[in-house]
Amino acid sequence: MVEYLKTNFGLDIPHLISVAVPVLVTFLVCYVSIKVIMKFVRKLLKRAPLERNLTSFLEKVIKFVLYFIVILIIADMLSIPVTSLLATFSVVGLAASLAIQDALGNLASGVMILATKPFKSGDYIEGGSVSGTVSDINFSHTLLVTPDNKQIHVPNKEIINSTIINYSEQQFRRVDISFDIEYTSDSNKVKEIMNEAIVKHPKVLQDRPIFVRTTAYKDSAIEYTLRVWVNSCDYWEVYFDLLEGIKEMFDKNNINIPYNKLDVHIVNQ
Repeated sequence: MVEYLKTNFGLDIPHLISVAVPVLVTFLVCYVSIKVIMKFVRKLLKRAPLERNLTSFLEKVIKFVLYFIVILIIADMLSIPVTSLLATFSVVGLAASLAIQDALGNLASGVMILATKPFKSGDYIEGGSVSGTVSDINFSHTLLVTPDNKQIHVPNKEIINSTIINYSEQQFRRVDISFDIEYTSDSNKVKEIMNEAIVKHPKVLQDRPIFVRTTAYKDSAIEYTLRVWVNSCDYWEVYFDLLEGIKEMFDKNNINIPYNKLDVHIVNQ
């Protein structure tokens, strides 16, 4: 049988066995070794303070590198020139990277976002000329949900290259509101009303600095500004409550907010 295969097909069975057995044994040893290494890597990655998406990505990259090394080892055992194989992979990799340059840029930006953590899921951010609540972060896009429930898929490269404002990262935020009041109004009464509205609101943090002062003298009005601290989640509720409540109190006390007007004087010749 061996002579038949060698004569008719040119197959040297003993030689094939002598080559295949070491290759198979090497592959099995490498396969088991990779399983053990990956188990150890997963434990390390779980202990590291990394996002789930980044952990999964690193696992795949490490596994790819290990199997690539196995391919090189087996190629060397089969007398395949490793340098030529590496050169081929380099050319193919360069061509592929040029073809998907934008995708690779978004991938790199996604890894950077997951590693540096400028924001996380659930944060309200402004970046890349858009704003919204972060719903998901993947390796190509970041998904934002706007207050009116629109979904925006923003390329990671656009976000990472822009100024990112995270409105949810800090526990407290400061509410700033300014009012323009007529010059004839009682300044002390204006500030008294503003302070009263601040003290009455249950979600204003009374143990943090409260600012109520005159901040500008304009052409037709005096500007009064209040600054109070609130929990970040209460920002908009406190902002609108104070804006509406103080205006109602101004109206009850005959304190007027002037509007732009134009006086026209007609001169008879």
